[in-house]
Amino acid sequence: MPEARAGLSPRALAWYAVVVLALGWGLEAIAVFRVGLTSPAVRPWFMAGMWSPTVVAIGFLLFYPPARQGVRLGPGDLRYFPLGLFASAVLAFGTVALALGLGWGRPGWFEFHASGVTVTGGPWKLGLGPQSWFRFVGNILVTGAWFAALNCVVAVGEEFAWRGFLQGHLVRRIRVPWALVVLGLFWSLWHLPMLLAGYNYPDHPVLGALVLFPLELVAASLFLGWLTLKSGSFWPAAFAHGATNGIEAGVLGNLRPSQGQLRLDLLHLGLTLGLGLLAWWLLRRSSRSQAARSVPFSAGRSGAT
Repeated sequence: MPEARAGLSPRALAWYAVVVLALGWGLEAIAVFRVGLTSPAVRPWFMAGMWSPTVVAIGFLLFYPPARQGVRLGPGDLRYFPLGLFASAVLAFGTVALALGLGWGRPGWFEFHASGVTVTGGPWKLGLGPQSWFRFVGNILVTGAWFAALNCVVAVGEEFAWRGFLQGHLVRRIRVPWALVVLGLFWSLWHLPMLLAGYNYPDHPVLGALVLFPLELVAASLFLGWLTLKSGSFWPAAFAHGATNGIEAGVLGNLRPSQGQLRLDLLHLGLTLGLGLLAWWLLRRSSRSQAARSVPFSAGRSGAT
């Protein structure tokens, strides 16, 4: 059907990928080699880098009309916004629980007791100190929503490009969920210079850049892609991305390893892969349901005329 092939042509998709990588890698190279990862002055370069895929997407939208097909700027189904916050909290505190249970690390911000939690540090909106489990969960949700909204301002720069723009064009060319796998691999490739410089995995940058982060972003791409398809908008994915940069970065950044950082990274990766597999299953089930609904009733009857 011609409608299924509308949008960016394979050649246009290739050009988009090349320009996005060239601009993103250029900004990351400046941040890594000219400014330095530990310098406070690196933040504007990172922010510019995060917005660079959307700048390229806007260029395509302005000057290449087929690129405009399938782009949705509305908020979509608002019921899907909390899912990203919930998933990030489960990944963060699931990793903490596993690390404590296995003896691989301990949290720098929390002391857990049968009756509740003592929050010893961090920017928690409902305060520090001893808290019941009910108050602690509320603290996570309120603080997570706050920082997800703040980080969403920057995360939109990526998510409009990945989920709002590129995902729709890939889905027209590649079967779901494989299109989301391709998007996740490209998303990881876009981070390559800063990964190799040790930004995310300072103790094992090559392993992180070539194995751990690609697997993590493929899993994340499956979940965020499912969220985008179900909600009809990229905004829930942007909020989820903001929650990841807020909750997971904060909680896991203050998780103190006792058996090496790699084990904690593998714990978090395992949980993220579990989320990705769940999204894969939901996507496949949805695809089978749509295919079944598209078959005429008479086609399923033996001897139909």
